[in-house]
Amino acid sequence: RTLGIAAIGLGMATAIGLAQVLALIPGTSRSGITITAALLLGLRRDDAAHFSFLLSIPVILGALVLMVKDLAGVEQIYSLLQLLVAMLVSGVVAYLTIAFFVRLVTRVGMLPFVVYRLTLGLILVLFFL
Repeated sequence: RTLGIAAIGLGMATAIGLAQVLALIPGTSRSGITITAALLLGLRRDDAAHFSFLLSIPVILGALVLMVKDLAGVEQIYSLLQLLVAMLVSGVVAYLTIAFFVRLVTRVGMLPFVVYRLTLGLILVLFFL
């Protein structure tokens, strides 16, 4: 059974959100773990990917707050215009990348990413032993 994004209730959203904790393990992909949790709970691939990226918004905003706090009192070396252009370009590139990823996951699934992560993990373990 596959559910649409409208089927996400408080319990399912909480379970998927709590799965993000596993991303604290070094090498664990936050989006990968939340998409996997959503798929295991029965969401369609495209909706799982969309919800995962929606979940990233509070994480990104939290990181932004911490960075701004750390930058308080630091000598300003960039103009406001440069910062706004950088934010705009980064936002557009992020949007295009997410749109591409959602289409890819919808068509192909998560298997290529699983194979890539397991292969890379094995190579790194063997390299650092």
